[in-house]
Amino acid sequence: MQRIFLFGLLCLLTCNTLFAQFFRFGVPNLQAYDKERFHYGFSLGIDIVDINIKTRTNYVFPDNIMGGGNTLQQITSSVTPAFHVGILGNMRLGEYFDLRFIPAFSIAHEINLYYRFTNEVQDPNPRKDKPTYEILRQIDCQYINLPLFIKFKSSRMHNVRLYALGGGQFSINMMSAKNNSINTMDPMGIDIIPIIKPYDVQVRSGFGFDFYTTYFKLSTEFSVSFGVINMLEDEKRIKDKDHLPIYRSSPIIQGITDMKSKTFTISLVIE
Repeated sequence: MQRIFLFGLLCLLTCNTLFAQFFRFGVPNLQAYDKERFHYGFSLGIDIVDINIKTRTNYVFPDNIMGGGNTLQQITSSVTPAFHVGILGNMRLGEYFDLRFIPAFSIAHEINLYYRFTNEVQDPNPRKDKPTYEILRQIDCQYINLPLFIKFKSSRMHNVRLYALGGGQFSINMMSAKNNSINTMDPMGIDIIPIIKPYDVQVRSGFGFDFYTTYFKLSTEFSVSFGVINMLEDEKRIKDKDHLPIYRSSPIIQGITDMKSKTFTISLVIE
């Protein structure tokens, strides 16, 4: 979280400095820049990752799991930071509209799920080497994001322009082969991790500021994306068919009915 704060502070300080510089009177920079048909550049920034969960509340373990009687009370998630780097392709559609494509690689992308029970759980991988009422299951991901936007630009104010964007994003999980496996060492199903789809689909929107410098254009961009599909993998597509009964009966899996992604992104874009 400290890295998120420092990166956000850097963006705000950059915006403040650029606003102070570019609103000064004088000859505007890059006056013919927006007349060009195509622009290219790169993007880097931070993703604040979280998920929306629909759960089956008060799920009681079957009698063959931990003797029965233990109730799954709550499943929550926590935000985690990820970093992305991408390349940009921008096509001018008109004076106020652009088509924007920014394929990016999201690094250190994790999903944290916290399960809270009525009684203590004998977690095979405890966080503090002792029984606990709450266990953590972490899903590791590495996504290639393929967003396509329509960018709406305001009129240029000397060397600054405000813009909004909206569109969709298709994401490919490069860790899907690793995640598509069932832990058979724990017959009670406590040590199982939810298997998610190798792809995700989101709607995405945001806003930003274009700053025209002497040699290039710098943009500070803020966007949010929401998943539109259930990330949990269909049992028909899980490769380990022999151990599906363990996976299906696990309280880690039984407690969740729907899981969708949501991400807040802060980016610096140079064209």
